[in-house]
Amino acid sequence: MADVIYLTVTKINTQTKIIKISEKYFDYMSKNFPVMCSSDEFYFFPITKKSTIFLNVLDSLDKQKIRQNISFVKKLQQSLEKIDCRNENLELQIDSVLLKQSMCTFLREFEKIKIWQLDPTLYLKIFLLGVEYITTRFSFIEPRIDDMLLARIRQIPRLLNEAEANLKEVPHLYLKKAIELTNSSIEYFKSLPFPLRNKGASFREFNSLIKKTIKSLEDFKRFLEEKEPHQAYIKDPSLLEDVLKDSFSYDRGLEEIFEIAHQEYTRTIRELKTVAKQIHPNKKWQQILSGYRIEVKGTKQLLNLYSSEIKKIKNFFKEKKVIPIPKTQTVLVKETPKFMKPIRASASYSCPVGIDRRQQAFFYITFDFDKIAQCTKLGTSIHNEYVFVTAHETYPGHHLLDSIRRSLRNSIRQQIESALFYEGWASYTEGLVVQLGYVKQPIQRLVGLKRQAWRAIRAMLDVGIRINKLNLQEAKKMLKDLGYSDRIVKSMVLHYVLNPGYQLCYTIGKFEIERLKDRFAPKMGLREFHHALLESGQIPFDLIEKKMERLSWKKNS
Repeated sequence: MADVIYLTVTKINTQTKIIKISEKYFDYMSKNFPVMCSSDEFYFFPITKKSTIFLNVLDSLDKQKIRQNISFVKKLQQSLEKIDCRNENLELQIDSVLLKQSMCTFLREFEKIKIWQLDPTLYLKIFLLGVEYITTRFSFIEPRIDDMLLARIRQIPRLLNEAEANLKEVPHLYLKKAIELTNSSIEYFKSLPFPLRNKGASFREFNSLIKKTIKSLEDFKRFLEEKEPHQAYIKDPSLLEDVLKDSFSYDRGLEEIFEIAHQEYTRTIRELKTVAKQIHPNKKWQQILSGYRIEVKGTKQLLNLYSSEIKKIKNFFKEKKVIPIPKTQTVLVKETPKFMKPIRASASYSCPVGIDRRQQAFFYITFDFDKIAQCTKLGTSIHNEYVFVTAHETYPGHHLLDSIRRSLRNSIRQQIESALFYEGWASYTEGLVVQLGYVKQPIQRLVGLKRQAWRAIRAMLDVGIRINKLNLQEAKKMLKDLGYSDRIVKSMVLHYVLNPGYQLCYTIGKFEIERLKDRFAPKMGLREFHHALLESGQIPFDLIEKKMERLSWKKNS
């Protein structure tokens, strides 16, 4: 009996220590990085509860403050390392591992990679999202919104000055995107309507601040245009190994990961050819897909197409009862804000700011009908992947996963995402829409398979470029074979190699989920398997496997 009491007390003490460290970590990050901790745009930060408390503050990337931030997180990391969870229960081990992952990811980006010296868009996104969140998402904070918005706009020149002081060897792609984003930012502030409730003095100050902001942006644009681009990217495989080990707690070697991705690519290309023969025996799958278009006349109809698809897919999975669909807020389908188009994909999901239940989720769609009209019939959309994109970004992909995370009672798991789980789950759900019969037409299956091959190439490049298994030219050829243009391919490849460890998340995360499904779903059933997979947050796959082993043992005992 005494042993049981001792073990219980030890567990409580360990749990208390971990919770205290997590509270210090989340509170500190919320206060010092309120914008980056309130958005999934910055994947190397936690999404914290308290970030919205600091709506009057823009993140500071002053060199001295960065050193202080790194020092603070390192001390917390050291405190966490002193807590031995090996003999504790699995749930405490999971909490400890997730905190370590989050801290390691921040330290890698800010201390090792020094993203604040490489990427000008980091600064631009901080103030753009910082202002946009208040003007579009915080109407319920009526008494405070005027002061908060003015406070954030006042800090934009300071943030751009920090950028000019910090930026060193900026890769060519980052420089190009930053100039585009600066141009769109200038247009955004020139057309920003007066959003404040209090006229009078606020109106005069608002106009004055907007003029100063535009002047600061124009100066920053000149700074970027005069900067010599840097072509290098990080080729050292040790950094990628650190990402896998420290950020994902993933222990497969780079050679094995490359082989998994290569097999996925080979298998998918073979299946593309098989499905193409069912459609037209004398045409290649590339020819069939090149003629496939979704007819949409105007932005409104395009947005309605996606809105309708969200409802259809959500209802389909509700009826199938294979995935828990919580009662969540509606996903609002909106055109991508003009100022974000340079850095947003054709469709992207934006989770609610912070974890406030009153916040809305947005599914942004990018489309320029004027440009399309120059090369094809007006009103013909290139969004022929809309079924799979909707599944990936909303139900049962990112939005569902974010909704579950935000509803978790465990504060640590509620505030931490894992790119390997997050992107792996969304990619896995694209396969489900085919496997469960939502997608029936062979032409749509071709679309899904092309996306699958595209992600496999990204994983192969992410790893292969660092272990000399794939070079840039080979990757470009493979992407061109999928039907992408030279211009798009060049931009794709440069983007992929600048983010070590992220591009492999889609294919490798999906692989691990499918491996777990093959092992446990036959015994548990598909619904129970998905529930067990999702109920604990976005945790490492080896720990998910341990949990499922215990669930299976209990069920069979």
